Amino acid sequence: MAATFTQSARRAQIVAAAIEVISESGWAQTSIRKIADQVGVAMSAVLYHFGTKDNLVEAIIEEMYRTALAVVGPAIDAQSTAPKKLAAYIRSNIAYFETHRSYLTALMQLGTGYQTADGRRIEEFALTPELQQELAKLDPTSILIAGQQDGSFGDFPSVSMALAVRGAVNAAVEKILHEPGFDARAYGEDLVAIFDRAVGVNP
Repeated sequence: MAATFTQSARRAQIVAAAIEVISESGWAQTSIRKIADQVGVAMSAVLYHFGTKDNLVEAIIEEMYRTALAVVGPAIDAQSTAPKKLAAYIRSNIAYFETHRSYLTALMQLGTGYQTADGRRIEEFALTPELQQELAKLDPTSILIAGQQDGSFGDFPSVSMALAVRGAVNAAVEKILHEPGFDARAYGEDLVAIFDRAVGVNP
């Protein structure tokens, strides 16, 4: 049965509270009680909506995927050429990181401290076929291949270049979280210029 608007709103509220608690307290110190207190509900309400901690964490990971998609996907789709799409990929990811610091902190906490009851990795959570298809937008490989096919990029190994792009973009996370004065936007512009040269953008 589909959730009602009220149920969906409460689930979203609990997920948002859980992200804040994990970000502020760390995963080891996070409990259903702390999350319930953050929302202002009884523990039974959290358990009613999610049943287990694994289910709650899965909902948290899905929320992180979907918020990233909401920022990155439209930014890429708004551009008509591969060079512009690559630049949009870099800029929108950096923008997402800068405006979702609590999400990043919570994700790092979960990545290092959380173990599922059934042995799944965090990366495998919430990955329905539909969501996997959407998440392909967060992989620059298709942009790089399209640019090579239409002649706007030069010759390079697309998989290796995609790894380099993702690695350089994701390197901003630690700087954003641990260096208050880090200029993420300027870093993003530097990356756009660097990778324009690396992929051999043809004007």
